[in-house]
Amino acid sequence: MNKELNYLVEFLAKSDDKDATLYKQLLDFLDENLVYTSSSYDAKKLILLAKKDNINLSLNFEENLRHLDKILEMRINPEIKGAKVQLLSTLLATNFKKKKEDFDKVETSIYKCLSAYIYGLTRGLEIFYAYTLDDVKKPELFISYASFLHEQLFYTIFNKEEQKLLEEKLKEVMSIYLSLYARYLYI
Repeated sequence: MNKELNYLVEFLAKSDDKDATLYKQLLDFLDENLVYTSSSYDAKKLILLAKKDNINLSLNFEENLRHLDKILEMRINPEIKGAKVQLLSTLLATNFKKKKEDFDKVETSIYKCLSAYIYGLTRGLEIFYAYTLDDVKKPELFISYASFLHEQLFYTIFNKEEQKLLEEKLKEVMSIYLSLYARYLYI
């Protein structure tokens, strides 16, 4: 397994940043289901250990998140990359007929929330994909993970009104992305 990926995921989960909660929950899920066993080190100790392994982690959460995205991008199947971009553009084009510059305040908010959901979902699915690519787990575990990830993102990103409107559609979106990654993980 890629040490750099391990350090990044653990740092994000153990960081004091307000956005660390999602990564803590994902790491706990992976740990509980024997996909990845996390260390007992805190974020500062992880940075020191990474440095000893010639891996440069930042103290900045966002920088490490971008670094994680680069690592995941290198590990996923190139066909997933293309399909992921196409799915996102199709999803946004069918739900937002106007140009982004012409959105009103509500449309801008929904656009940002939907984008955050998709980016969080794909990043989370790619973490699972990266950890199980060489040690494939049962598809049921991937489905459980995706459902767990969906719930965490859904209740964190969207307000109550949006949740009522988007609940079923976002489950469908999650299923589409899940099937995309599963296709290359299990077939």
